[in-house]
Amino acid sequence: MGVVKRKVIFHRPKVSPNLNFVERYLRKAKKKMPGLTMPLRIRSWRHNIRKEQRVWGTCDRESRTITLATHKIIYIRGKKRMKRKAVALPRKEILQTFAHELAHLRYDNHTYEQECYSRAIFDTFGAKDNCPICGGTGRVAAQYKNE
Repeated sequence: MGVVKRKVIFHRPKVSPNLNFVERYLRKAKKKMPGLTMPLRIRSWRHNIRKEQRVWGTCDRESRTITLATHKIIYIRGKKRMKRKAVALPRKEILQTFAHELAHLRYDNHTYEQECYSRAIFDTFGAKDNCPICGGTGRVAAQYKNE
């Protein structure tokens, strides 16, 4: 008997223009994990400088919408007082948040299963970091950290 190959159907979600790079990683994850629940929308979001930053991303399971922060607020020491400034997040941090929120489409609460599933999703992305041993000339697989 021959092996039957199943074709994975990829339904393209609506993605914000500044998060277009996420779609390539989502396509790769769907190919390796056919049972992955796909979002219908991926939105970007920028923190208000005047408010405290508490959330990096949100997931609405009912509408299957994922919202990701693209900037973080940092404090800069001025002459008289501290100032706040919005700085773009690195792609690796956006991908970690994206994997975490994708896992929430299947597991609602922050449980051990949700954490392991988000780590598995992040590993399928195939994100790379600069090698710490050789001084950044080589590339190694990025490690998932949920802080």
